[in-house]
Formats: sequence, C-alpha cells, structure tokens
Amino acid sequence: MTFVPRLLCPVCHCFLWGPRRRQVKGTAFLVYTMTTKRSSDNNASCSKKVRFDIPLIPIDAETASVRHELLSRLSEITPGRLHGLQQQYDQLYQLLHQTTTTGESNSCLLIGNRGTGKSMLVRSVLDDLAKLQDDPNFCVVRLNGMTATTDRLALNEIARQLATQQRNQEGSAPDRSFSSFSESFEYILSLLKAGNKKTLPVIFILDEFDLFALHPKQTLLYNLLDTVQSAQSPLAVIGLSCRLDALELLEKRVKSRFSHRQIYLFPPATFGQFVDAAKDNLRVFTEGHAENSYRARFNKSVETLFEESTITSLLRRIFDLSKDLRMFYKICFEPVSLLSRDQPFLTTISFHQANLAQRADSKSEMLKGVSLLELVLIISMKKLMEKDIDAFNFQMVYDEYKEFMSRTQVRGLGFGMKLYKKPVALKAFENLQSFELVCPTDIVAKCPKEYRMTKLMLEESQVVETVLKYKDCPSIVYKWGTGAA
Repeated sequence: MTFVPRLLCPVCHCFLWGPRRRQVKGTAFLVYTMTTKRSSDNNASCSKKVRFDIPLIPIDAETASVRHELLSRLSEITPGRLHGLQQQYDQLYQLLHQTTTTGESNSCLLIGNRGTGKSMLVRSVLDDLAKLQDDPNFCVVRLNGMTATTDRLALNEIARQLATQQRNQEGSAPDRSFSSFSESFEYILSLLKAGNKKTLPVIFILDEFDLFALHPKQTLLYNLLDTVQSAQSPLAVIGLSCRLDALELLEKRVKSRFSHRQIYLFPPATFGQFVDAAKDNLRVFTEGHAENSYRARFNKSVETLFEESTITSLLRRIFDLSKDLRMFYKICFEPVSLLSRDQPFLTTISFHQANLAQRADSKSEMLKGVSLLELVLIISMKKLMEKDIDAFNFQMVYDEYKEFMSRTQVRGLGFGMKLYKKPVALKAFENLQSFELVCPTDIVAKCPKEYRMTKLMLEESQVVETVLKYKDCPSIVYKWGTGAA
C-alpha cells in the first residue's frame, strides 16, 4: 500500500490529471500531467503542459491504519479522548439520554473558552448514544451562528438536514414548496409540535450560540425553546458558546423558556494535565493486538517522545499562551503525515521543523525573495523609524540610502556594492509597494510619486530577522541592518 498525493496546479489551482506511475533506477515516481487552454478572463488556466515528478512514500497497512486514526483525531473528524471532563460528560449524557429514551424535552448551554472541548464533548455523547442501538433512534440538526447569520438561512439549513435524514431513513421525502418565509417557518414548527412522546427525538446543536442571540427579535431561539417547553414532541436544544454572558443576551421572553441549565468547561489547570491530554491523543488503540505489535511499540515511542526537552518546551509555550490543544494538533499534522515504512514512529526533528513552520512570520517569509537593493531600502526606512520618523517619502529613503553608501565608500568597505541611480531605486520602492510592505498614508493625486508620504508595514524586529536570514548578505549591510555598525 502506498500513499498517493493529490496535487494542485500552481497557476490555476485546479487538480492535475493523473497520477501515472513510472520508475527510475528502482525508485517509484508519480507523474501528474494537465493541459488546458487559457481563457480570456482573470481566472486563466494553464496554457502549457504542467508536469510534476514526486516519489511515492512506501507505507504498509499497519502504518497506514495508525496514520489514518491519528489524522482523523487531529482533524476532529472523530472525537478525541476527554480529559478532566467526566463530570460534564455525565451531565450532558444524562440529559440527552432522557430525551432519546423517555421523550423528555431539555435545553442546555455549554460555556467555555475556545479549545476547551465543547464540540468534542457533544460528539462523544452523541456517538455513545448512537452505539446503544444498531440504528440511532434520534435525529441531529447542527447549526452554526457564523454561517446561519439570519433566521431564513437557519431555517433553510434545518429543512435541508431534516429532509436529508428523512430521505435516508424512509428512502423518499415529500416535496413541498412555500411562497413565503413565514409559511415555511410555520410548517417546520408544526412538524416539530405535531408529535408525541414516541416521536423520533430531534437534537439541535447550536454552535456559536451567542451569535443567534444577535438575530432580530430572536425568532428562531424563541420558537425552538417554546417547542421545548411545550413538551409535545421530544426535542433538545444544546447551545455552545465561549461568552460567559451568553445568557444575558437573550430577551426576556426567550430567557423565560430556557431551562437555565449551564455546563461550564475549563482548560487544563496544570501543565501536567495539559501534557497528559496531548500525549493521550497521540496514542492509538491497542485492543485486539499483541503486546509486541506495531501499535504497542508506537505507543511506547510516544512515551519516549514526550520525555524530550524539545517537546516539553513546545508544549510549555502553548500552555502559557492559550492552553488550546488545537495549536498542538496543528503542529502534529506534518509529523503524523510523514509516518511511513521507513519512518514508522514520530521523531523530535519533525516536530521541531513543524513548530518552526507554524511560528514563521508571513512577512519575514515574503522578504526572503527581495533583491539586495530592496533590502537596503527597507533598512533605510527602519533607520528613519529609529529617528522617530513614522511617515516618509521615497526621496527621504533614497537620501538615507545615499548617505549609507557614501560612508561605506569613504571607509573602503563597500566592495561589490554600488549606488544605484534614483530611477532604479524608485522601481524597487514601487515593487515594495506592490507587495503592500510599504503603504501610502494619504492620497494626493497631483503629488509626484517620489514625494508621496508612505509608511513601512513592518516591525523593526521583522527587519532584523530578515537581515539575519538573508542569503549571501554583504557584511556591511548585515551590520547596518542589525545595528552592529
């Protein structure tokens, strides 16, 4: 079994045809080819054949199974393992179990910072409830306040999910058309209220609950909670929010129909708990496997990995910043994706490289490709900022650059460097403006472009970092940019 990657064309960002396998000197390669015609619009496709040769990653069935399990957990396709949330799990499980078994309607609000496990807790409870029977005896409708920005959009999403689940259960769904929003809303509510205790329970998951409270008149929340209070058909409304004052955003009529049941979730209190949670989510299931199997050896390698000082310092930084495990999951993606037959276990080097890539500054990365003249102009702007000059024009920058070159040539240190003429430097300055590294402070149409006031969109530390990482940087520019001269 081999890992077959999919590639995007670097020009039009569409998938390439292929892959076609070829072998060179015993090494297997994948060849992607695509030929398309260039269109007249801005979204032009490739005009010539695009070809990529990349080596196949040899991977066996066991390694592929472990990698798939970890990637599904890291990407939150499958719920991870809960840590320190047993009490919250029991409360939510008991609440939804009463809805799905005895037909009792309930409402609840989960409150906690981002990354504390609210969505994972809900998915874990729903998965455990679905395992009680071969066929799940409840229906789940998921809404997000960031996408369902109006009641109309939320209603369309409710109707779509209910119709899809009804079609999956019954094989077909009756088609109905409505002439207005109120008519369709009334029909959906009539369906929710027309049942009895034996009707199929419906569980509403309202992610970003506080955004639903910003809708005009809070019509959706009022009708859902009013249906819960009527207790005609089994219905549960579970809200998820990171705002502690989410309940205070509700109108009086909506708040009176809410059960005021709130479950609070907190991040790990100590660094040890945070490390245990991160370590446990990198372990794989070993049930039904021998003690010396690949999965058992993989879990032992994870224990050894977390004893390394590199991993400890990485986790300490995340814990001090936000205590959000998802930041650690982002770093784990690349090391887990590299698991193969030749590299069956996670390595410290891959975590270190992935951490550096995650922490890389986008502007500093962009500046790696600038020319030496553009770098010198950026340093000139930095020197002006050190003189408390926040806004400057090209003429001021060029004067600073010219003064630096004069001092360098007087000392006899400018070997290999020359003073570029003003039109050439102006072209480089305009190139920095096209990258939005230099932006105008005001718009004056009749002012010559070399006298238009601008400002540098970089911090001084970013400029120094760029100079330090610049390849083949002259020593005199290095000293000038870092302040050593």
